[in-house]
Amino acid sequence: MRRSYILPRLVLLAFVWAFFFFAFDPLVKWGIIKGLEKGAKAKVEIAALHTTFLHPSLRLTGFAVADSGAEYRNLVEFSELSFSAEGAPLLEKKLVVDNASLSGLRFGTPRKTSGKLPFVREAPSELAEGLKKEAAGFALERAADIKSGVMADYKISPDDLGSVKLAKQLAEDYSRDYKDISERLNTQKYQDGLSALKARYEKAKGESDFAEQAKEYAEIAKEVKALTAEFKNDKTGAEAALAKAKDSFKAVDEARRKDLSAVMAKMKLPAFDTRSIARMLAGPLIAEKTAQCVKWMKLARKYMPSNAKGVQQNEARRGRVVHFLKENTYPSVLVRKLALSGELGLDAPLEYSGAIEGLTTQPRIYGRPTVVMVKGGAGARRLDFKASVDASGAQIKTDSRLLYAGMPVKELLLGSPSSFMLKITGASASFDAALKTDGQQLDGKASMRLAGASFKPQADGIKSAPLRSALESSFAGISSALIGAEITGTIKAPGLSVNTDLASGLSKAFAGVMGAEVKKAQDAAQKKIDEALQPYRSKLDGLAASKEAELGARLKDTEGKLGAGGDGLLKNLVPGKLKLPKFKL
Repeated sequence: MRRSYILPRLVLLAFVWAFFFFAFDPLVKWGIIKGLEKGAKAKVEIAALHTTFLHPSLRLTGFAVADSGAEYRNLVEFSELSFSAEGAPLLEKKLVVDNASLSGLRFGTPRKTSGKLPFVREAPSELAEGLKKEAAGFALERAADIKSGVMADYKISPDDLGSVKLAKQLAEDYSRDYKDISERLNTQKYQDGLSALKARYEKAKGESDFAEQAKEYAEIAKEVKALTAEFKNDKTGAEAALAKAKDSFKAVDEARRKDLSAVMAKMKLPAFDTRSIARMLAGPLIAEKTAQCVKWMKLARKYMPSNAKGVQQNEARRGRVVHFLKENTYPSVLVRKLALSGELGLDAPLEYSGAIEGLTTQPRIYGRPTVVMVKGGAGARRLDFKASVDASGAQIKTDSRLLYAGMPVKELLLGSPSSFMLKITGASASFDAALKTDGQQLDGKASMRLAGASFKPQADGIKSAPLRSALESSFAGISSALIGAEITGTIKAPGLSVNTDLASGLSKAFAGVMGAEVKKAQDAAQKKIDEALQPYRSKLDGLAASKEAELGARLKDTEGKLGAGGDGLLKNLVPGKLKLPKFKL
């Protein structure tokens, strides 16, 4: 064979080998870092990345993503990720991994260098900032010197009230939701369906063939029952959807309470109801943790596959690539099982292990949800986390539950330095949280019970001796507490309600020292807020009542016609009504 034929091909092979040996891994590493930094808005670090091709595999070590909201903290880090890919799917340009391993997974770890990216700023969480501001405005000092009639000349404008703005928005949302429900509930189709079945019955009555007539009667009876069942399902769905839309009206009461806190804060007076005190005390901490959770969800959803458009087709500049289904169709990327191990917590880390099953970029082809199961335990401490992510439908749905018993709490600070701080030390906590999402909708609850704790109010900055004494005595002898929260709304605009049994004792202590004047000012402020809100709340309630009556009348009318017509048909579709054949003897 000629040298001129062999040498160019050997040189080409050498270049290909050199590229994959020297340049491929660095390029993949660079691509992963830049892609994740764009989503996380913070530095991403990878110590090493190594791939092999003869037996396709990847090994990634020393991974860390900085927290964009905390310069010297990592959002997540892990020691090593490794997997080997199946060979046959690679021939179809698909990555299928049977077993992968991720070890050393930790959260919220400190870092030595800044994790900020130049020219990148992340907007602060509105939820966390709002509760911090509310807690900071919980003034105590002026309440001791309050004068009678402080609210007499204070003017409240409806345009400044969050409850009024919310009532207006809810009226628009409710009208839109009702229109959507009304359009989906096409009652005319049931009447048309019943008319068509009546016409078929009239035609079947003239049928001379007994067997054909009996068969048609049976089919008509079956379809009458199916039509009735379909209407009942649609009716139940429409009523539930309307009730869900109306359920959002409860948010007006929460907004009304926030308005009261805002007015009292402007007057530099605290609101002494237990809900306001709970938000002041535990709100900032819970809001910060909730904001981190929402941030995780936003980041995860950013990289989740969208099923709204072409799941099984790729758009190209010229033409279209269509993936034809076959008996063993693989998603583009599928990790059947990813083994997890790591540590939870920093002061006394708890080792855990578990697995993620069904990680894929094409959930509709895979047809099953991604499932996460993690467990850990050491002595009296127990960790149990379960979650499922179903992206096989039009909406991404998640369901997760976290139980952590025996969690050590070295130090916990509640409240705000601008108003009142409570230091909790030496506690053992049990944490229980559950969260469901459906598209953008959130529905979650969390509670933390503290036991064996020391509660010390930071009251040195309070000048009023009676108030300082009341604060200190309200926590005397207390060694346990319950802090809870509920999250609703959407991922873009979450709503948070906070409660704690610590608020009851504080409320009594504040009210006992401040006297009746603060209560008078609070009642006067609430009256002015209610007067400003009343026209908008009445309009909202009237709108809901009229729409419910309108939908109820439509449903009742259709149900009556369908019931009477359907029962009439079913009575006629009996063997005694069949036209029996005549026999000549």
